[in-house]
Amino acid sequence: MTGVQRLIGRIARYEARFRADGLLPEGGFVRSVEAWDYGRASGMARWGLAARLCSLHEAEAAVVRAGRLVQLNYRSWEDFSAAYVLGRCLHFDEEEFGEWYETVLTTHRALTTDPASPWRTLDWT
Repeated sequence: MTGVQRLIGRIARYEARFRADGLLPEGGFVRSVEAWDYGRASGMARWGLAARLCSLHEAEAAVVRAGRLVQLNYRSWEDFSAAYVLGRCLHFDEEEFGEWYETVLTTHRALTTDPASPWRTLDWT
């Protein structure tokens, strides 16, 4: 089995688990894991600011740019979240569905169900 075939199998197993856990709707799938990269870009901008490697203006511009790319590439908070979770799991979880998965699943559930959550109070666009 090639590396690509193994990766496709991993993605399919994650998506099945996501559907079972409500992270994806029935029949849903993740179109791209760029959400993980956009999240990391935002984090790197904040860390760069904290380390005084950039100005507040530069950090804000990087975070806003990442946010715009997220809005262009995903349809909703839930769509973005599923893609972010898959990207994170492909990097760290090794199909254990352990802490790397459980912590973001808990966060996803809180953000999608809490009436005061920004995901429930702020429009996607």
